[in-house]
Amino acid sequence: MDYDPQDQNHIVDRLALLAKRENYDKIVVKVPDDSCGIFLEKGYKIEGKVPLYYQGKKDCYFLSQFLSPERSATTKENDYNNIIQIAKQKKKTPLHPLDEDYHLEIMDPSKAEEMVHLYKNTFKTYPFPIFDPLYIRETMGSNVVYFGIYYHGELVALASSEMNIKQKNAEMTDFAIQREHRGKQLAKHLLTTMEQEMLKRDIKTLYTIARAESLPMNCTFAGLGYDFGGTLLNNTQISGNIESMNIWYKGLSS
Repeated sequence: MDYDPQDQNHIVDRLALLAKRENYDKIVVKVPDDSCGIFLEKGYKIEGKVPLYYQGKKDCYFLSQFLSPERSATTKENDYNNIIQIAKQKKKTPLHPLDEDYHLEIMDPSKAEEMVHLYKNTFKTYPFPIFDPLYIRETMGSNVVYFGIYYHGELVALASSEMNIKQKNAEMTDFAIQREHRGKQLAKHLLTTMEQEMLKRDIKTLYTIARAESLPMNCTFAGLGYDFGGTLLNNTQISGNIESMNIWYKGLSS
């Protein structure tokens, strides 16, 4: 959902009413830099940034308002910072060819059921309905490209590029790798292929929102040249818990 600057005089109050009605304790918005002021005046704080998010020209800021002391508190700040520092030290290294036992492809609607099976085996809960084959097919038909890796005919790894066609950016997301096949650089192979496909589609900026406690995923993005854009504290319900998330971003050049 895109933010419309024409709504800025009303949106803050509407969000507050919605949060109160639904008993939410955190509000997060993504807005261009020239729209931050009205949110900051109402007590929002900047948690992250993706430069050149809008058509490769304007920056995007992630602003949050915490509505309960518990939601804004954490005892894991040192852990998050350690993971970020380790990831930042990751240097881009040559990616070895995918082992011949594996095959990477763009997924099509006929694969929705096996995709759901892998997602269900990877995540206890997820913030989007990726456990529903209909959702997978619908998003394939709109703005999401799914990528999968097969091992001897079995789907063992997945990820997706969720494109904002109008703003020429894409979120690199929904990574799932079968436990037995982790540690084989499958995420890097997926991400590299995803980048190549997004470049073909005239996408200018890539970003991800990675679990702050996942050292492998943070290292995967940092190791492929993504820059750190901030931490969204206690942000996303995933695998049965509310987790903090790290923003990583990268500009594409043709």
